[in-house]
Amino acid sequence: MALGFRSHPLTVDLPVVALTLAAIAHWIRGAPEDALIFLAVTLALLVTERPRADTAVLGDPFRVPGFAVVAAGLLVLAFGRDSLPVAVAISAIGLVALFAEWRDPSLPADRPVPRRAWLWSAVALSWCGWELLSFVYEQAAGGLSETHPTMSDLVDPLLTSRWVQALAITGWLAAGLAMLRAAALARRS
Repeated sequence: MALGFRSHPLTVDLPVVALTLAAIAHWIRGAPEDALIFLAVTLALLVTERPRADTAVLGDPFRVPGFAVVAAGLLVLAFGRDSLPVAVAISAIGLVALFAEWRDPSLPADRPVPRRAWLWSAVALSWCGWELLSFVYEQAAGGLSETHPTMSDLVDPLLTSRWVQALAITGWLAAGLAMLRAAALARRS
């Protein structure tokens, strides 16, 4: 339930379990910063989905401006993907997107799950399974595995050029904004 709209408990419980497990995995692998991010997202989800009064009213959707995506791409082109200006810009876009999504309620649980959602869920879970198995295999092998690389090991060589980095970050952020806009539209239909 978010902002007064009831939702099925599994829509909250399963992500909380998954995010908590991800936080533990990151802590074990020696990345406490990543673990804290996953824990913060878990807490935000729990706060958002806590029971409230049934008085929520949907206003106009808040839109993250599309020019911010292009600006982030230009910053990557100018400074590189691991620079402070890019980190600040992406963090700002993320916070605005979080605000935009947080102020809207969850979709009601009485709607059936679209068939395409199952397909995308299967693709996402397969990718996560590949990453997990590859990561465990790499750790057991003592480093980079040529026979079973993680996705980041496969993608990093493609991202050596700033042009490719800029296109990748622009595409990634644009896809995220498109999903936020589709969710806002679904809530209002």
